[in-house]
Amino acid sequence: MAVRARRVWFGMTVVTLTLATGASYGAVPPRPALGPVPPDHTPGHYAERPGVVEFSGQLIVRPRQDLSVREREAALARLDGRVLKIYTEVDEFVLRAESGRAGSGRGAGENELSAALMATGLFQYAVPNWICFPLNTPDDPLYPSQWHHPVMRSPQAWDLSTGSSSVIVAVTDTGIDLTHPELAPKRVPGFDAYHDIAEVDGGSVADLHGHGTHVSGCAAAIANNGIGIVGVNWGARIMMIRVAIDASGGAYYDDLLQGARWAIEHGAKTVSASYSGIDYEPIQTTGAYIKSIGGLYFYAAGNDQRNLSWFDWADVTVVGASTYGDAPAWFTASGNAVDMFAPGVDILSSCVGGISCYSSGTSMATPIANGVASMIWSVNPGLTPQQVQDMLYASCVDLGNPGDDSYWGWGRADTLNAVTAALATLCPGDYNGDTSVDDFDFFEYLNDFNANDLRADFNGDTSVDDFDYFEFLNAFFTPC
Repeated sequence: MAVRARRVWFGMTVVTLTLATGASYGAVPPRPALGPVPPDHTPGHYAERPGVVEFSGQLIVRPRQDLSVREREAALARLDGRVLKIYTEVDEFVLRAESGRAGSGRGAGENELSAALMATGLFQYAVPNWICFPLNTPDDPLYPSQWHHPVMRSPQAWDLSTGSSSVIVAVTDTGIDLTHPELAPKRVPGFDAYHDIAEVDGGSVADLHGHGTHVSGCAAAIANNGIGIVGVNWGARIMMIRVAIDASGGAYYDDLLQGARWAIEHGAKTVSASYSGIDYEPIQTTGAYIKSIGGLYFYAAGNDQRNLSWFDWADVTVVGASTYGDAPAWFTASGNAVDMFAPGVDILSSCVGGISCYSSGTSMATPIANGVASMIWSVNPGLTPQQVQDMLYASCVDLGNPGDDSYWGWGRADTLNAVTAALATLCPGDYNGDTSVDDFDFFEYLNDFNANDLRADFNGDTSVDDFDYFEFLNAFFTPC
């Protein structure tokens, strides 16, 4: 197999890979039933949370996708004189939403217009075009190393693959330190979403805040250059989509979404957002669009300890934050909407000025998960977005009830499991992912099969039976 491998040291001996992970990627079981929609998520009742999501005087609306021609004309007529932007790729409209009542408070315009539009029955959603904010919680830089890599078994994974420059990892954030030695050599031109200008056309992606530089390093900072830190995917290139309005880091919701779509349209395979705003329908619309054109969308669960029980976006990977000891971080959101966790406490990464620093939040966990997914694609670029998403979930270390539970989702990201599973798609008979097919693969599979372990579900039908055994034998005796 043409897979680059390298042994690395971080003050500890790199453990040789000996265990099979052999995750199965069959039908995904249903998640627990969703809870009721909170009152502040219904048309006419939206409420801002200062510093998390704030009103902008605008709405994002989408007509129902099953309207007749006449009904669609009626829907569009309702928008006359209010349209600021149109995103044809997802059929969304950004509207002016000022209130017609003198002395009305913040959000009155959004709530009045949203309620009126939704009452017609012609619209799928009409939600505020929120001003969203970065989700990190700064911490004291006292820890000696990047603890999250050993927990995720990244060093062992790097023995098998260190990523690929053919894969572009994108982040929608506050910008990037253009001269940072851990990031600058890996950059590809990005996009200034607030000003709607590509970098190659004069748009700027310089960091306005610092947050974007940190999350970029979490996903894909350079390794083996004798300085600083290392990202999950050594080889991948980095694309910055700057969404920040100013030094506060705040961003319009539609810029976050447009920027994510732009990234995949221009060559990125994965894109992540470490911002507030996960709990509104335009996220799923953009996630579905991104998956349809060949990419995956990652979004932070949030740092507000909420139980996100009333929604579950099928086409967006929502990431919570875990601690050193595989506990949920005290600040992380959880619930049905959260698909997986990744380390998000005291994460050492790149910072503005060419230095490294620590930060905590689902902001850090999300690009780490993004980096793991990009490692899967680095190993096997022929996989579909759905295959990569399924593989990412199945490769997690399960920390709750078996499978996809309503608290931990699929569990905590594990780089080694993900890379091993991706290698197995190149050569299915290599059950233990050590890049060779030999007796060790056979006996490890046999052990799992006899134990009725779902890892032996070779055909992905969620049961272990003779069909799996014979399918494995077929793969075992087929040259790679």
